[in-house]
Amino acid sequence: ARTLFGTADPMGKTLEFASHEFEITGVIKDPDKSHLQIGAFVSMTSMPLVYPDRDLNMTGPNSWLWSATYLLTAKETKREILESKINDVLAEINDGNLFNTVFTRFNVRPLKDIYFYGALKNLDYGLHGSFQRIVILSIIGMFMLALASINYVNLTTARSIIRMKEVAVKRFVGSSTGLVRLQLILESVIVALISLLVAVTAVQVFIGPFNSVASVRIDLLQWNRLDVWLIAIGGVVMLGVVAGIYPALYLTAVKPVRLVRNAVVAESTTSISPRSILMTLQFTLSIVLMICALAGNRQLHYLRNANLGFSKDHIIQVETPQNLADEYSLRETFKEELLSQQHILGVSFAPGSPGSHIPTAPLDVKHEERAIEFLLVDHDYFKVMDIELVEGSGFFPRSLEEFATLSGNVRIVVNESFVRELDLTSPVGYIFQREGPSGPRNYEIIGVVKDFHFRSLHHKISPIMFIQTRPMHLANIKVQPTDLPATIQAIEKAWKKVYGDKLFTYTFLDETFDQQYKNDEQLATVTIWFTGLTLIIACLGLFALSSFMITRRTKEIGIRKSLGASVKSIYALLSWDFLKWIAVAVTVACPIGWYVTSLWLRGFAYHVQLGFDIFIIASALAFVVALLTVTWQSVKAASANPVNSLRTE
Repeated sequence: ARTLFGTADPMGKTLEFASHEFEITGVIKDPDKSHLQIGAFVSMTSMPLVYPDRDLNMTGPNSWLWSATYLLTAKETKREILESKINDVLAEINDGNLFNTVFTRFNVRPLKDIYFYGALKNLDYGLHGSFQRIVILSIIGMFMLALASINYVNLTTARSIIRMKEVAVKRFVGSSTGLVRLQLILESVIVALISLLVAVTAVQVFIGPFNSVASVRIDLLQWNRLDVWLIAIGGVVMLGVVAGIYPALYLTAVKPVRLVRNAVVAESTTSISPRSILMTLQFTLSIVLMICALAGNRQLHYLRNANLGFSKDHIIQVETPQNLADEYSLRETFKEELLSQQHILGVSFAPGSPGSHIPTAPLDVKHEERAIEFLLVDHDYFKVMDIELVEGSGFFPRSLEEFATLSGNVRIVVNESFVRELDLTSPVGYIFQREGPSGPRNYEIIGVVKDFHFRSLHHKISPIMFIQTRPMHLANIKVQPTDLPATIQAIEKAWKKVYGDKLFTYTFLDETFDQQYKNDEQLATVTIWFTGLTLIIACLGLFALSSFMITRRTKEIGIRKSLGASVKSIYALLSWDFLKWIAVAVTVACPIGWYVTSLWLRGFAYHVQLGFDIFIIASALAFVVALLTVTWQSVKAASANPVNSLRTE
């Protein structure tokens, strides 16, 4: 309403749609959290006006059979029982000629499941989200939270020597061990709460860019809800308690006398300390994410460059008007105008684009009922799409008058999967039956085309039959790659000559087809960014921890140098103390990374194989980053004058 009428009252005004005028009788609030993001609703009672020449009670693509029905049910209603009862009614009213009930049945899906899991087959419309993406992003978020918590625990325990005397004095003057532990845990909780405030501020700054990269719709309106704040604060307090427990236990586990003397025994360089375990866990998580990011990037490269079996490049798609009295003849005129342009190589009409939904039809093949996908195309479809004919012949040009008087067998072309699935040894000339509104009809195979991916590589190539028909509404225009702006102007000129002032829009087939991988690309991008962040967090923790651990070994280093140890040997010794745990992290992370990426790749019918190089690259990157992180501290300590190290002795 705002787009068309601004601030004016739209009630009672009329809109032209499908060559008919419709009166606006109501305005609804913009649906916020709904899969139905629809700009206008038209009454079903208006359908006979929109489709005056079609029997809406039949099984065509514009009949009630291809519509969605929303049912308001009692809360205790069970989906399975409801679905069964509806189909019982369907069987009762079917007279045997309307449709085949083996392949035509009602399916029920709860409204709350549509957004994440899609609508039903043949009715996949509306706004959809990816539950898998939310799970993956949540897991990555928990990874980062775990890494930050590990950093806090490691740094707190590493700095414990600074607070030893403070803790000892408190215990000498009568503070109980429990009270001291409570203070240390409360300090951890306060740090976590301050971090929450910083995080909320950061969210306000970065929420826009994150929504764009991740293709999600997270808004700050959620922060107005009390339950959200309670969950956030409760979670942060719990995180603070968990992160503060180990440092509190560590500081209060030593006798006060030894704390005063700073006589805490240093951990052996060969022992497995809690800090070493936590550092190993950090790099394990980081390496797993690196493996996932590398595998995801390789799969996306495969998706973009895979041989689809048809050409999606340099094809412009134009949606022509429907429901006009002479729509078919206008399309033929439009095609003639287009082919008269020098930059246009071919034109073909179809009802849908590769990547869109494919309808199914019940067929009687070898006395067995099969549900087969079918496409309505014209005679130039295979030529424009560059689909290879491997056997028989394609379709031949037919006039509109011929389509109106067709009789006898319906000639079809099938793909190789059709031949294999139905086990046809000599497909060309094979005849089978399909039940239609006016009775059974014979279908004769006249040609076989090479398999091609009509849908994304998430799906296997399924058996498809192609039926020649009158020019449908979607024009596929094959153009030369040079001077696209001039070509588009020529197409628009032909449009105006045929359709006048009707709205002209166009899309590119390659962009439309690649939209099927949009979620995968966004997920891969987010994973790469988060992988970088986890590496930074892990390296910050490693840098601080290595600084502290090397400082504690200053006198040991001085003694070694006094006894003749070289800078190189000391550097190797200090570096190995950290790199050995990175080696453990690599050993643990590679099997986990392989398992996680294998699960993700199962969502694709066609995917890359996980090679050893992915794991080698991730492992090498982890070693290099870790080595660079500790190098400065190690070289500085190894190069220091031993006199300064031992002066206090």
